[in-house]
Amino acid sequence: MKNLGHRLGGSGTPLENTIQSLKDSIENTIFNLRNFRYWEFDIHESSDSEIFVFHDDEIHIDGKSHILNHLTLVQIQELGRTLGISIPTLSEVLEILNERPEKVMIEVKSLLTEEGREKVVENVRRNQNFTLMASPARFEKSFPKNSREYWHERLRKSNTKLVRVRRHRVDLFNASKSKLLWLLSKPKWLFFL
Repeated sequence: MKNLGHRLGGSGTPLENTIQSLKDSIENTIFNLRNFRYWEFDIHESSDSEIFVFHDDEIHIDGKSHILNHLTLVQIQELGRTLGISIPTLSEVLEILNERPEKVMIEVKSLLTEEGREKVVENVRRNQNFTLMASPARFEKSFPKNSREYWHERLRKSNTKLVRVRRHRVDLFNASKSKLLWLLSKPKWLFFL
């Protein structure tokens, strides 16, 4: 089912996951329409531990691929301007969404450091409408085993969940503790879990 709040309301357009798309969507009151389920957007960590909002892992300009988590936030935002878009930080997006009543699903694409994970937890802990989500593969990379229990506890204390993309009833921290549950959490088609 299509969600009109996907990628901050700009899914499939050059403005997806931007403040402009979010503001345009709010002004057009898409959340009152039948296909609005929740706001959704994707986050990554830059090489200087800043959390930014963008869908893809890389930007292609003039035939060259730029891997975003190898670049600083300033470099990433410069690449965005080359494409004619403004790449926002997580804080900038949540500043707008924090006052809104709608649910917010934040898809974790890549978190590289403890500092980056801390920034995400600090940003989402303030609002009960915020939920983190990830694919199992991205969860394993963003929350390594050696610190996973610590981050699970931090999110639990803030009443924030980290669920599986497309299967929001699957808590990835809990599933990763059991070989069977982890195996069952990986296929996309087990919607009943």
